[in-house]
Amino acid sequence: MKLCVYPTDSTTEFLQPVFDKLCKIRDIEPFNGDSVDDDDFLENLEELSKRANSIIFFGHGSTNCLYGTNLNPMIEEKLGNLQLLANKTLLLFACRSKDFIKNYNFHNALGFGFIPTTLDDARAGKLHKLDISILESLDLEAFRECIVRIWIRTLEDNELSNLSEFQKSFSFYTNIEITDVLINKKELPHYRTIADMLYYLKSDMTLL
Repeated sequence: MKLCVYPTDSTTEFLQPVFDKLCKIRDIEPFNGDSVDDDDFLENLEELSKRANSIIFFGHGSTNCLYGTNLNPMIEEKLGNLQLLANKTLLLFACRSKDFIKNYNFHNALGFGFIPTTLDDARAGKLHKLDISILESLDLEAFRECIVRIWIRTLEDNELSNLSEFQKSFSFYTNIEITDVLINKKELPHYRTIADMLYYLKSDMTLL
């Protein structure tokens, strides 16, 4: 069974169509909700994870933690629950999840780099050497829409049975979005920056 974990958070609501698509895939067990207000959230997560051979996560992350609702720590060493991810196939769509995977030496795991999707993220200033502080709301909305299309198209080709094949499909559809932005989205205030962000989205994606 593949467990898809999607904690409630206003900044990741744009991924709802992806979660809905995943829910229709055979052998996917959807798990979402408020990890703070729901007192049983972590207990239910632990029980479901015991039956899962794969875990897909949509949310926020860092080198040391996967976050739940409102950036409250959900899985981290301090909470003593890293074992939830042990010996599982992992697909973690969260900022710096590739560093999280490396930090805790997980294997058969795919993670991502910094994924700036909000103005607060853009204020961080840099994505690698790319200046993202210039981004406007229209730019970020377009970037989020690209991410959703990439995921949806990838899932139409790949039902997550093989992470290497998923990575290839995700990269392929990212390339399509890059081309589309450069040719058809020149009305965006910073369309070239969006294209560069899509490039980093796929190039930072790492399978370990």
